[in-house]
Amino acid sequence: MLGTALLLLLAFQDLSSFEETVTERRLENGMTFLIVERHEVPVVSFHLYADVGSVDEEVGQTGMAHMFEHMAFKGTPDVGTRDYPREKEALDRVDEAYRRLREAKLEKKGDAARIEGLEGTFRAAEAEAGEYAMSDELTRVIEQAGGSGLNASTSNDATRYYISLPSNKAELWFSLESARFLEPVLREFYKERDVVMEERRMRVESQPVGKLVSNMLSLAYRAHPYGREGIGWRSDLENLTRWQA
Repeated sequence: MLGTALLLLLAFQDLSSFEETVTERRLENGMTFLIVERHEVPVVSFHLYADVGSVDEEVGQTGMAHMFEHMAFKGTPDVGTRDYPREKEALDRVDEAYRRLREAKLEKKGDAARIEGLEGTFRAAEAEAGEYAMSDELTRVIEQAGGSGLNASTSNDATRYYISLPSNKAELWFSLESARFLEPVLREFYKERDVVMEERRMRVESQPVGKLVSNMLSLAYRAHPYGREGIGWRSDLENLTRWQA
């Protein structure tokens, strides 16, 4: 077995030999597949590369690309919900409650008592919407099908999604991946925003190296999106809304 694996490794070190194993297919919608066939084990590994990252964000909305990466795991109208029509109505109420709270906070002379009341209304709306959410259902479906390595990452120029499945479950991947990009439901948006902000605190605000890299990038790229962190500025993250996404 070791000898066979070594021979395969040596074979793929030859770029021209490796290129012979790659097949390219382009769909009518422009999506391109690069297929590398290896028949040693009945497993299919997917690496979805989305040509969009933090450099594509609008000013004032830094962190949105990374935020959407998190949201892509929350499901669709069919996956991740107990009753989507009612959940959608509840999510609309969350948006309205947060919009009113946000406007009150932005007022120059905000009424503290009014803001506290609006905060309570918003939290109640979130709790109601949360009763319909099954935000881990996508992960559970994948695991029940024998999948592993479900993950994603966001960089300046790309967002990547990874997973490995038994080869006879490839159709499941196509179905789930198509649905979550065509009809994503941004459920638990503000809870996940808090998770992202905690990520920022751990990676940047609480780490000397993180602060160093942040300052270095802002100096090296003064007039380019590379000068801002992919995870987003804290002030922007605090103001991201579900309707902006």
